[in-house]
Amino acid sequence: MRKNRERGAALVEMAVVAPMLLLLVLGIVEFGWKFGEFTELRHAGREAARYAAVSAPDLTGDGVFTTDDIVVAACNALNLSGTASGSITIDQVTGDDIGDTAHIALTIDVESLTNAPIISSFLPTSLSNETTFRLEQAATWSDTTLSGQC
Repeated sequence: MRKNRERGAALVEMAVVAPMLLLLVLGIVEFGWKFGEFTELRHAGREAARYAAVSAPDLTGDGVFTTDDIVVAACNALNLSGTASGSITIDQVTGDDIGDTAHIALTIDVESLTNAPIISSFLPTSLSNETTFRLEQAATWSDTTLSGQC
């Protein structure tokens, strides 16, 4: 007789717990996605700083190492499948001699993976990274400020 009174209890409990469990799982997935995108962004910042610090080889094919090559290095390192757009700002802070510092800032707009508005409202839609580095050899790039798009 007792089993008949508790017959629908499991269904009601599942109906109450399932949405919360689904939100938790989607939140974990979305956070992991954005964290992975941020890791890629940091990697791109380090790559661009490395290219700028050592005046690495020409990537654009024009025969001269310029700030455009730094942008190409960063964009090549940005392997972001979920980004709508990215911007790169290079700001030469103190000069172009060995030991002088420069600054690279990267910003990307990241799309939501799950498109769940409740989850997306808690996570950022734009990620940014700033890298400061010292020149290991005299800078051959002449622009002191550059903004580029990937």
